[in-house]
Amino acid sequence: MTATQPAALPQPGHAPSEPVELLLFRLGAKTFALPMGQVQYIMPLPGDFDHGGQQGQHGARHVVFDDQPVTYLSLWERFGENSLYAEYEALQALLPQRRQDHLDWMNALESSIHSGEPFTKARDPRQCAFGKWYYASQFNDRRLTLLLGQFDTPHAHIHSLADKLLGLAETGGKEEALRRFNEERHTTLDLLLNLFDKAQSLVIELQRRIAIIVSEDENLCALGADAVRDIISLPAERLSYQHNASGTLAGLAILDTQEVVPLLDWHRL
Repeated sequence: MTATQPAALPQPGHAPSEPVELLLFRLGAKTFALPMGQVQYIMPLPGDFDHGGQQGQHGARHVVFDDQPVTYLSLWERFGENSLYAEYEALQALLPQRRQDHLDWMNALESSIHSGEPFTKARDPRQCAFGKWYYASQFNDRRLTLLLGQFDTPHAHIHSLADKLLGLAETGGKEEALRRFNEERHTTLDLLLNLFDKAQSLVIELQRRIAIIVSEDENLCALGADAVRDIISLPAERLSYQHNASGTLAGLAILDTQEVVPLLDWHRL
């Protein structure tokens, strides 16, 4: 995304008479603004980029823009904010564990059918570690919500196998129980594992933050943020210009909704 070039944000005490075009962007739960006159480009950060999106986490120090290294600044680190998408990082770590849980669950069931030893894993789909998380979680992303919705039927069916197949084995039908088990391993379990793999790939995609390339003269800087919220044109009377004590903010912008958004002074970060 490239920017148009209206007047850049003036210094305190020199408020403009014309409307100023602003980029609104998200940083954790907060919204900040930058004048579009200072924004040269907005690009997605690679999925494996060390963006420094959580408090205390130091990100990379350069990005490549236009085949050149550009100084990178993690705004999460600078303002002590966790990324809006930090939940996806936790989910990326959780999904492989819960996938392995169900492989272990099926192996334990097969062993119990063979040996007659008690089966001690959760038979209720809501009581396994994945089920406890799954039925209590909600996500704002529509694609993730739709994909996770596909887990319900195969996951519940897998857990129903314990009562069915162990009951069959206990009444003399061990061979039939093992036949059905192997059939389910190559159908329902494969479907469930495939869903775990798809969810993992989607979560990696959803973790992508953005780098806002800002410039003045020949100086470039890449600011790490969560996402673009909007691009707006704001009348001059809704802008105030006064540096805060830390010098990181140039002033405030009052949106049409009466929301007050800080204007970032990236030069002072």
